[in-house]
Amino acid sequence: MIKVKVHDLKPGMVVGYPLLRDDGVVLLREGVTLTRRLIERIKETGFECIYIRDRRFRDVDLEEAISYDVRRQALLTLNESFSSIMKGRQTSLEPIRRLVDEIIDEVLSTKKSVVSLIQLRQHDDAVFSHSVNVSALSVFLGRFLGLSREQLRVLALGSLMHDLGKIRIPLEILNKPGTLTPSEWETMRGHPLWSVELMTGKVPEDSLSIAIALQHHERLDGSGYPYGLLEPDIHFLARICACSDVYDALTVDRPYRKRFSYAEALEYLMGNVGKLFDLQVVTTMVRHIAPYPVGEVVRLTTGEVGVVVRLNEGLPIRPVVRVIQDREGNTLERPKDIDLMRELTVAITGTESVRYKDYRRYAPQEVGGVGGNDARSS
Repeated sequence: MIKVKVHDLKPGMVVGYPLLRDDGVVLLREGVTLTRRLIERIKETGFECIYIRDRRFRDVDLEEAISYDVRRQALLTLNESFSSIMKGRQTSLEPIRRLVDEIIDEVLSTKKSVVSLIQLRQHDDAVFSHSVNVSALSVFLGRFLGLSREQLRVLALGSLMHDLGKIRIPLEILNKPGTLTPSEWETMRGHPLWSVELMTGKVPEDSLSIAIALQHHERLDGSGYPYGLLEPDIHFLARICACSDVYDALTVDRPYRKRFSYAEALEYLMGNVGKLFDLQVVTTMVRHIAPYPVGEVVRLTTGEVGVVVRLNEGLPIRPVVRVIQDREGNTLERPKDIDLMRELTVAITGTESVRYKDYRRYAPQEVGGVGGNDARSS
């Protein structure tokens, strides 16, 4: 699979990974052949890019923090539970607790030590998608930080519900393209307190999950909110959630700014270690979260363009790249793999956009009977 920007999509391309709405509804199944009408619909829904199938990358699998099935179930569960809470209904957290165990089971059972996020999100403040990503990232980091299963359960639950309070914030504030007024900013800063209020009575009173929701915007130097806590008073689990929260938030387009690349988000975290963010947590992120995910199109210092096809453990910033264009922009008849762990004189300079002159040359062989038995349905 290869990630392609929506404005570069062409009729006949085959979807490689499903498009999910923030509430878990499948907008576009894997294996569907794109038409002009479908491409227009994708643009209207606000997605920036999607994954498509390309037979040059048939051997490439996305290295996700959690699987598609768990992700979709998580979105459905959060949507149902949060909506019920917002309407003031008596809501059981048992579905979310079961979800927490599914996320932990998947993270603990995987042999992967390096993963990335599948960021196929719309141009809005998608609370559910963000919460799922933050929880999955936090649990994955917690695994390498040596947390016990019970600590992971607390971390997963707190991270899933850290932004619950945002359901009380008007959309015109959440999605405001300009600078917030002092009054609007005060409303925004209130969401950790509202998360705690909505969680109280639904999780044990002494649960650290509440502390995670309360403290995920606190910063080590006291510049955070809602209480301006200093480093000694910020719980370690909340520091994990804080780093995951910032990383995921930065790598998505917002009405008031363009998204950071994955590499830029990690640079931001590293640049603020000790001031805003915990050193141990950020160091773990650098070792285990890929700044250039599988399927990402990148440009190399050689001027060539390639696609990340495999992540290297220990140094995810130097993955294996399959070169598909030479430095003049000509498509290679025979792509070549470069392992940046071995080719130390070559490095990635940034992400790139790939445009197909003739997609038919690279379309999967099943085109014509597209969809197949492996197409994920809603």
